[in-house]
Amino acid sequence: MQIIWLAEIKWDYLRTRKQQLIERRPRDVDVVFFEPFVRNRENHYELRDAAGVRVATIPFVKNVPGGPARPLMERAFVRRALDVSALRRVRARLQEAAVDPRESVCVISNVYAVHVAVALGARAIVYDCNDAHAEFPGMPAWTRGYQAETLQRADTVIVSSKGLLPIAEETRGSLERVHLVGNGVDVALFSAVAGAAAAPPEPVRVGYVGAVAPWFDFDLATAMVKSRPGWQFEIVGPVLGGVEEKLAALAAHPNVAVGGAVPHAEVPGVLARFTVGMIPFVRNALTAGVNPNKLYEYLAAGLPVVATPFSPDVEAETDVIALAGDAAAFESACGLLAAARQDPQRSALMQARAAQIARAHDWDAIAAEFWSRVAAAQPSP
Repeated sequence: MQIIWLAEIKWDYLRTRKQQLIERRPRDVDVVFFEPFVRNRENHYELRDAAGVRVATIPFVKNVPGGPARPLMERAFVRRALDVSALRRVRARLQEAAVDPRESVCVISNVYAVHVAVALGARAIVYDCNDAHAEFPGMPAWTRGYQAETLQRADTVIVSSKGLLPIAEETRGSLERVHLVGNGVDVALFSAVAGAAAAPPEPVRVGYVGAVAPWFDFDLATAMVKSRPGWQFEIVGPVLGGVEEKLAALAAHPNVAVGGAVPHAEVPGVLARFTVGMIPFVRNALTAGVNPNKLYEYLAAGLPVVATPFSPDVEAETDVIALAGDAAAFESACGLLAAARQDPQRSALMQARAAQIARAHDWDAIAAEFWSRVAAAQPSP
């Protein structure tokens, strides 16, 4: 099966759902991966090999947060011109790769590439919907139309979160050919540190690994940091635009350590330092559709988790995840779980349940289901 993937992120950015799924594809699946242009990052317009995946940069239509290009993107004719240019580039790269789009399946996770996807004339279009794209901060009004068109044009829709099902149903009119295939964890990689996590470090260390973005609840985190000066707080991950000042203010506290992104293979070692893993996300229309990989990574590493109740996927595991809606409740939950980690019997029970949930979300099983759904999207011979 030949796959043309129109993506919303760089192949070499973070190790996300796309890399996890593609690297676990069946042997008879070939992937050409088209990533978007990103300013101030490496953009390779010619095909290159990335561990068996052919990758090229395409300047798709995209949201521009600011600057002189922002008003240009508001004009439909400008976006149409970019679509034409992007389509021309995609076709040229496919021709070089000896790939016939009419004999391929187009997987799209970039809603801004929907017009390119349709114009390719692929055997089927599969939308891997892993975010409520129109709900990101600063999105222009026209993003909602692109998201809706992608949902409508796709032959099959795969959503990564229970919270995205209502969006798909409302737009498509039903959940026919809409499938929930969630996010997960490389259990073998992360469970290797679970034994180390059974011995809680002193002092209590509450940690977060992942993108530090506008959906991170800085007010909640700051209140907890101030209330617990004897605890250590660690935040590790790339910083997305718009939160630099808030993060700097949080990092100014003596019991807070902030680190940048680390290679995926090193994340388990970071988690091994933590007593409790936290996911303090604000609750809004964007996070309602989030099924965070970090949840399953924390659990596979043997960490108890405290999270705000921001999405149905997090709320589904309340027997092992403590949900807290405000700073006081969050602090209390972290304290209770830290104390439980000092009780060998309770700690063992928590780890066993955490491991059970993590195994149910192993990327191997998730990828197998994903590729089965993609294959089934093709019309019958």
